[in-house]
Amino acid sequence: MAQAIKYKKPRRFNSVTVVLLVITGLTIFFAYQYLPLFMQKQEAYRVLEETGSAFAGKRTYYQKKADATEALRQRMTNDLRRVGVQDPDLETWIELDEHEAEFGAVYSIFIEWPFQLIPKQEFVYEVQHIVTY
Repeated sequence: MAQAIKYKKPRRFNSVTVVLLVITGLTIFFAYQYLPLFMQKQEAYRVLEETGSAFAGKRTYYQKKADATEALRQRMTNDLRRVGVQDPDLETWIELDEHEAEFGAVYSIFIEWPFQLIPKQEFVYEVQHIVTY
């Protein structure tokens, strides 16, 4: 004859719950720290693509006039500042070759950890976009 087994009611907080809460908290924290870096890099690349499109629309004009190309580079730098690149040492360039134009930027982002658990980390990003014609 089958005998009914009575189990103890599980506690609300047990070791598995604590481990899952810690893992969830760490995941949220790392996403908060590093996801903005990824998003900013994507925005910087988008700015370079838009600058490449502006260049492709008036390619011969920009190839003949160096001051117009410099103005386009300055506009690209200002657009990068608008999307959140705050590095004072931001470097941007436009290099024109015979059959392609390269648009690029190099910038750094610093991550600070709470309570300075880890020293300030520097991430250097180099973003390039090439337009072939």
